Amino acid sequence: MSARSMTALLRPAAPVHTALMVTRFTCRQATPADADAIAAVFSPSFRLLAFLPMLHTVDEDRGFIAEVVLKQCEVTVAEASGRIVAFLARDGEEIRLLYTHPGFIGAGAGSLLLDGAKASAPALELWCFQANTAARRFYERHSFRAIRFTDGRDNEEKMPDVLYRWRR
Repeated sequence: MSARSMTALLRPAAPVHTALMVTRFTCRQATPADADAIAAVFSPSFRLLAFLPMLHTVDEDRGFIAEVVLKQCEVTVAEASGRIVAFLARDGEEIRLLYTHPGFIGAGAGSLLLDGAKASAPALELWCFQANTAARRFYERHSFRAIRFTDGRDNEEKMPDVLYRWRR
C-alpha cells in the first residue's frame, strides 16, 4: 500500500471540525491485519512534530508497526465510523506509543484510550519529547507527573525528553 493510499484510509470525506461536532469512538484490541491502518495514523501524526528529525520513511513506519509494535505490545485502537483514528501501544506499565490521526486530534479518542489503559493498570509510565508541549499538557491533564528529564542521548532522535508517571 502506498503512502498516498495509507493517508486516504483516514481522510475524512469533509473537514473534521471537532469543536462543532461530537465524534463517537469505539475501542478494541488491534490485530495484525490493522498494521496498515495503524501506520496510517502514526506516520502523519508523528510528522506533525516539526521539531524532530524525520529518520524513517512512511514504509519504514509501516514495517515498525507490523514487525515491532504489534508483536511486542498490547495495542488498543479507537475507531470512528469503522476507521482506526488513534491507537495506544503498551508493554506492561509502559505506554510505548499513543498517537491520534491529525484529523481527529482533540476529539477525545486519545483520552478514551488513555482512560482505558489507566483502568487496567495500577501505574503507567511514558516518555514524551520536551518540545511536544501539546502532548505534555494532555498527559498532565490526565494526572501524569513528570519524574525525569533527559538530554535525549538515549532516544533515537537525540532530542530532550521527559518521563511521565501516573499512579492510582
